[in-house]
Amino acid sequence: MDRNQLLAFYYTIILGSISNAADKLGVKASTISKLLKSLEREVGHQLLTKKGRNLVLTEKGKIFFETSKNILDQYDLSIKKMQRLSDRVEGAFTLSLPPFISSLWFMKAIAPFLNDNPQISVDIKTLRETPDFKAGEVDIDIRNVNLLFLKPEEINAHYLTTYKFRLYASQTYVEEKGIPQSIHDLDAHTLISFTADGLFPYTYEPQAIKCKQHLIIDCPLAIAHAVENNVGIGPLLPHIARLSQQSLVPILHNQLKQSLNIYYTYPASLTRNRMVQDFYNYLQSLPEDFLKGRETLMTKRQKILNLDHDF
Repeated sequence: MDRNQLLAFYYTIILGSISNAADKLGVKASTISKLLKSLEREVGHQLLTKKGRNLVLTEKGKIFFETSKNILDQYDLSIKKMQRLSDRVEGAFTLSLPPFISSLWFMKAIAPFLNDNPQISVDIKTLRETPDFKAGEVDIDIRNVNLLFLKPEEINAHYLTTYKFRLYASQTYVEEKGIPQSIHDLDAHTLISFTADGLFPYTYEPQAIKCKQHLIIDCPLAIAHAVENNVGIGPLLPHIARLSQQSLVPILHNQLKQSLNIYYTYPASLTRNRMVQDFYNYLQSLPEDFLKGRETLMTKRQKILNLDHDF
């Protein structure tokens, strides 16, 4: 049994016909037919049968189809892993982020690295849950992780930055609604949160979500815009609040807050991969605030200060 036989079988089923499979694989339909017949002879069972003009799986074919899919998946994964055991900065990589780390600013952050390494391609995914490295779902994941549950022999985790969330509201909002003095006072306010269960990501505060109005946004920059536009009280990183175009008011800073340590994680099989290591070193070299977004606003503010200083 060879890979061509499995591909002919797999794509005939997936694409619905021998001719479609032939187009996909760039061969003649007669070649696909020969591969299918040789495959059936080799396994000793009829895998396909005609139903009208179409070929469909037999009961035994259904069993073999799942096996063939697993074989092809493992083949592709093995090739992918071998390609990544490279001492050169090259290849295609998949990186995942949780929703509370905005992919918009992250793309801006890594743009110089990609420009300097045109032989690299990166596929960025937003995943709420930690990815399955064993299944080859992603190569690099950036998020908060519980180090107690990590197995060093399987996964490497390097500290990258810390997200410190606090609650804020706009000056206009508190002038109209007042400043909450306790958690219970939040009941009368509009709260902006990451999830239905908690104001902050990966938390659960049932006492803090009983309110008349509740807006759920899983992106920090979108929450910042909502707070700035007087929608309600929401969690922000302090440096983002300081850089706001409005004067934002801290809310219950001593009672409601959260700190998340963010780690750069990847499977141990990529420990010697040059790109994985160089990319981590590049992220570490970025300014602390750049790792958390809104670098553009900071740059503009700095330019204004420099102009004022010149005068």
